[in-house]
Amino acid sequence: MSAGTSLAVETNGENESMESEFQKGVKHLCERGITKVPTKYIWPIPDQPNSGNGNSSASNPNLKLPIIDFAKLQGSNRSQAINSIRNASEKFGFFQLVNHDIPKDVIESIIDVSKRFFELPFEERSKYMSTDMRSPVRYGTSSNQNKDDIFCWRDFLKLSCQPLSDVLPLWPSSPVDLRQAVLNYSKNTKYLYLMLTEAILESLGLMDITNNENENDEF
Repeated sequence: MSAGTSLAVETNGENESMESEFQKGVKHLCERGITKVPTKYIWPIPDQPNSGNGNSSASNPNLKLPIIDFAKLQGSNRSQAINSIRNASEKFGFFQLVNHDIPKDVIESIIDVSKRFFELPFEERSKYMSTDMRSPVRYGTSSNQNKDDIFCWRDFLKLSCQPLSDVLPLWPSSPVDLRQAVLNYSKNTKYLYLMLTEAILESLGLMDITNNENENDEF
């Protein structure tokens, strides 16, 4: 969340009573009007990027990310795209995917409804807080707020999407269009995931696309 970028660092004056406030998340802290980043969110200097310990994880400005054109996976240049995926996976372990065909309105809708969820009063958001990391619906902060010694400056809403008939009734009912937006987005990303997984398996020689029978996977 961008609210933290303009805050100074709070190094003194914190007390145990703040722990319960940290558990409520970054959005809650900002709504309370904090003006300094609590030390709860500050990594020790040796673990910070550019700390001079020689193990900096800061971004390399000269690094060129591998780019995979998803459209080529569905056309006559599929073999070229498969080779690009194999090279990117071997050398980098990740890549950027472009031309994925997820409609712009689907992406904009999920971004918009997500923003509106986090703008809801804390009392509404907190209905979905859970200590169960495996909960199909979980609102929280940091990564694992029950165990993290140092918190990440973020809040999140995790929604499981399978099996749909079981989890959809558990999704937040506010904003009123959240469920439909998530449903549309999850359908599109599931198709993308299946096609990309198939391509990765093919790049490893584990699948022959000419002999593969695509099954209609009902969502």
